[in-house]
Amino acid sequence: MDYSEKLRDPRWQKKRLEILERDEWTCQNCFDSESTLVVHHKKYIKGKEPWDYPNELLITLCENCHEFERDNRQEYESLLLENLKLNFLAEDVASLSWGFHCLTLVHSPEVVASILEWALSTPEIQMMLKKLFFEDLKTKGRNKNGKTTT
Repeated sequence: MDYSEKLRDPRWQKKRLEILERDEWTCQNCFDSESTLVVHHKKYIKGKEPWDYPNELLITLCENCHEFERDNRQEYESLLLENLKLNFLAEDVASLSWGFHCLTLVHSPEVVASILEWALSTPEIQMMLKKLFFEDLKTKGRNKNGKTTT
């Protein structure tokens, strides 16, 4: 059975529907819910059938994001690997790898929220933000002549 036949197999169709429902029928990259959606294998495992993959290795993408992923992934992985080799030692790469493994945030708003949560729980950053905030208030409270306004 070739790959296109496997994608018509009822076992894949069932798995595909499960992933589409999990991802709320929305592209997990651009959040498009109007275009045709594809269930994408994040990586392939030799000898495994498409329907035998664990759910965490499958993601819903729209056709455009899927095409971009398919066309650019290998080049971007090569660039990343080259930069890792040039700029990091093995221990650094191990730390980065573990960090990515633990990172469950995928989308920018979640990353920003996580950064803010970390920043706001750090006393040094809290003090710096307070200082900057009050300096900004002082600056905004002065008119063009440098006099304080009320």
